[in-house]
Order: sequence, then structure tokens, then C-alpha cells
Amino acid sequence: MLKYKGEIAVIKVTVSEKSYTSSASFLSLDYIPKYGEENGKKYEFSGYRGWRGLCLESGSKIRINADINGSYNIMRKVIPIVFDGGIEGVVVRPVRITPNQTKN
Repeated sequence: MLKYKGEIAVIKVTVSEKSYTSSASFLSLDYIPKYGEENGKKYEFSGYRGWRGLCLESGSKIRINADINGSYNIMRKVIPIVFDGGIEGVVVRPVRITPNQTKN
């Protein structure tokens, strides 16, 4: 259904599996294995899931939203050269806001 709708809107749809994309740290550029290729290996990732949807880097105070981390890793997994050739970032940059707070 998704591919069909994409074709109507002339959008290229790539279907991929998303295993390990939440576990791996995007900031450390951890290797993201495909599901089933373990062959007895146990992968260790440099980050870990914190509280309230945050991914934390081991030995660092750097935090990143877990959904952002996962989406960047899916992008890296589907298109390995996504940040090569001049693409340095993405369009959306989240900003923290506090509702009901006025500026001084």
C-alpha cells in the first residue's frame, strides 16, 4: 500500500528492516548489523536508552532524542552514503520550547 501511494505521488519508497537502529548510537556512528547476521556475535553499542525517550552516550553527557537517533540510523542503514558528497545535515532541527513561558 505504501509503495502504491508513493508511486502515485512520484515518491521513491525503499522498504528496509529496522533492526538495531534504536540500539546503535548515531553520534558515535556505531556499526548497525542486519537482523540474522549475528553468527554467534554479540554486538555492543556505545550508547544506551535513558529515560523519557533519550539516548545517552556512554562516558559522556551528550543526549539525543531516541526517535531522532533511530531515524538517523534508519537513514544510514538504507542509504549508507547519505552523508557523503556534501550532505552535512537534515532540514529539521528540533528546538526545545516551554509552553506558557513568556520571553523577558
